[in-house]
Amino acid sequence: MSQQNNNKKNLEDSIADGISHLRNINPNFNSVVDQIGEIEFKKRDVTFESLIRIIINQQLSNTVAKVIFERLENIFPNTNGISPSKIHTTDSEKLKSIGLSKGKVNYIKSLATEFIDNPNLVNNWNDLDDDSAISEIQKMKGFGPWSANIILLSFMGRSDIFPYGDATLRKAYLNIYGSELSETLKEIEWARPYRGILALYFWRWVDNGMKPLFN
Repeated sequence: MSQQNNNKKNLEDSIADGISHLRNINPNFNSVVDQIGEIEFKKRDVTFESLIRIIINQQLSNTVAKVIFERLENIFPNTNGISPSKIHTTDSEKLKSIGLSKGKVNYIKSLATEFIDNPNLVNNWNDLDDDSAISEIQKMKGFGPWSANIILLSFMGRSDIFPYGDATLRKAYLNIYGSELSETLKEIEWARPYRGILALYFWRWVDNGMKPLFN
């Protein structure tokens, strides 16, 4: 069952209205906002490098992933960044030597080929609704549901994206609402079309130490 809908609402433009709306209809969420305050959101560009970062980050801590990405950058000194053509022509063994698994090397090489063959790849995603964009992203090697949702929420700013596969979000929901969140996300239907705002606040609440919300 699809977790998302055909929404294309831009979170960057609607976050203030969305926060106000959710505060008015859900007391628990209101308590989270009271503790954290109103947050801002700025979209990030979806680039070849940002997608490589997502691949590298999979199943690694941010610290380890950062080190590996810096090693990747160092393979191409005195250049204008990491390009598809550079990755395409770099020997796989050299990429593995910086700490990338064989699988991730294959994913990054495949991503380079995608960008070379289809320079308008990301622009095409922008034209699609949530479900269609998620489906297209997952056609690429190394990009599952979690990665696709992160791209739509954190980079493209789609307002109704809630990455169910994110363990931190499920932990936050359990602690705030006292029950497990199901894969269908039926428990947060009330938050449409702003479920992405829930995700942003849940992440921030966990990052801040999951301080008690209720007396």
